[in-house]
Amino acid sequence: MQKRFLQTGVHFLLTFIFLGAVAIPANAQTYALPPDVLAANKELDHQLLEEHRLLDTDKVIGLFTSSPDIFFISPDGQLNKGLDQVRQSWARFFASLQSIHGEINHVTYLPAGDGVIAVGQVTYYRQLKGGKPQQRVVVWTDFRHKENGKWVYVFRHAHWPLEANSQQQR
Repeated sequence: MQKRFLQTGVHFLLTFIFLGAVAIPANAQTYALPPDVLAANKELDHQLLEEHRLLDTDKVIGLFTSSPDIFFISPDGQLNKGLDQVRQSWARFFASLQSIHGEINHVTYLPAGDGVIAVGQVTYYRQLKGGKPQQRVVVWTDFRHKENGKWVYVFRHAHWPLEANSQQQR
């Protein structure tokens, strides 16, 4: 009985090791993006930060899809659907600022059909007009795809952490 138990345990362990050796590389390949796609998506995020710094609504909108399906959920939770609402949201936000710049803390890119899903965190250093400098952390998710030869955002959902919402909204 003890010998059979030992054989079963060894068989289980070997099966576990084999499946682990097969499954881990399979998962790594599933989530791996080609280097050029990864680089283009990192560049898209850096462009968005640069347009924040410049407070340039038109350049931000140029990073989004031209599709009428575009939407943006702003950090205060407001849903903006369609190009006009998304543009107005960014214009209002930039109009409230004296300055802003951001630094990405971390981001993960996942392949999704013909596009990429990103989830990340960014720290913004901003000053509202007539206000004191602030540091705000934003978490985001978005979907982007290649459109007319360039990567663009299809939707973006940004969110202030809960404790920030009670202090001051975007």
